[in-house]
Amino acid sequence: MSKIEKMSILGVRSFGVEDKDKQVITFFSPLTVLVGPNGAGKTTIIECLKYITSGDFPPGSKGSTFVHDPKDAHETDVQAQIRLQFIDVNGDPLDVQRSMQIWHL
Repeated sequence: MSKIEKMSILGVRSFGVEDKDKQVITFFSPLTVLVGPNGAGKTTIIECLKYITSGDFPPGSKGSTFVHDPKDAHETDVQAQIRLQFIDVNGDPLDVQRSMQIWHL
């Protein structure tokens, strides 16, 4: 059985765009519970899991609203990155990474 170990998020929605803003979520066995107030990023974490594993953007976002808004970051472009660290069915550790970039003209 596969097991998700960690996921890092940078530059997605309200998660910041600088290295110091990178968030790393550690998943525990047999259960990880996401708790927080509205707007804390719980849904974004689940959407990032879906995107990193399937390549599907959240409904209605088409990518452009999934990446942190360059205007909010006072930048002309934003690079977002999601990394997933997991153990495959053979017990081998694997890393998967998806990167996105958006420009503000």
